Amino acid sequence: MKLKESDLTTDRLWRATTGMSKEKFYALFKFFKPAYLSIHFKTLEDRKVGSSIGYCIQDEKELLLFSLLSLKSGCNYDLLGVFTGMSASNAKRNQTIGLEVLQKSLEMCGCMPKRKFLNVEEFTEFFKDCDELIFDATEHRIQRFNDYELQKDYYSGKTKAHTVKAMNISTKLKSIKYLSHCYAGKIHDYALLKEEFPQEFKWFENVNIRVDLGYLGIAKDYLCKNVFIPHKKSKNKPLTEEQKDENQLLASERVAVEHSIGGMKRYRCLVNKLRLHDFVLYDVLLGVCAGLWNFYLAN
Repeated sequence: MKLKESDLTTDRLWRATTGMSKEKFYALFKFFKPAYLSIHFKTLEDRKVGSSIGYCIQDEKELLLFSLLSLKSGCNYDLLGVFTGMSASNAKRNQTIGLEVLQKSLEMCGCMPKRKFLNVEEFTEFFKDCDELIFDATEHRIQRFNDYELQKDYYSGKTKAHTVKAMNISTKLKSIKYLSHCYAGKIHDYALLKEEFPQEFKWFENVNIRVDLGYLGIAKDYLCKNVFIPHKKSKNKPLTEEQKDENQLLASERVAVEHSIGGMKRYRCLVNKLRLHDFVLYDVLLGVCAGLWNFYLAN
């Protein structure tokens, strides 16, 4: 690979290239190599022996560096190939391999967020040490579909753009504990919550819930220990000064979820306009970037 570890001479360059310091990179690498072995049963060096294929990436350390660069830069495959000295098809192939190993690494160190709960018991067990959860949704702009009927499903009235959306559950410590799979941007934040957690079950009876005004109705539809939601103003009923102060306090308590979303969006693959329609790949990118943010907090 054209880019080498020796090119990253300062901590600033490490962060700009990988989204983490050199120390955190090596802390992650301790899990990355065993994860590679668990998937491929051989080291990358052993797989090269006797092969006629010219490998662009020489070892697991280069693969981790390449994978983090692909997430941090958010480049298309052609440009990523120029940076790293490989073809666009090789860049895509290596990113796919790297993402699989990276996801496994983050699972091994306990940093990957949960993506789905099968039942209330699993939810309760997972959050048994959390007394308070903060809900929010995150959106990512995508390229408009040519099909008129299809593009309507992805048009978000909230952002006035075509998007995909996912729901995030964070804690006061800013870690991302749960991240839903992505949905078409047309779905409302509260409808997404009801899709992920059906109302007929008692998901939240043992936890305090913090939400914004996108979740109006949660206190009525769900049995929760406590629900903290801002006061809503209307045209004929403006907020009192006391209600404004309460809203400000609630916002300061809920800001941790905004920090968690901002944390995973340090990787520009979640910021730049998404020009691929492979939402399975985007779903993997979303989960891995959330896991990397959790790893950053834990180390």
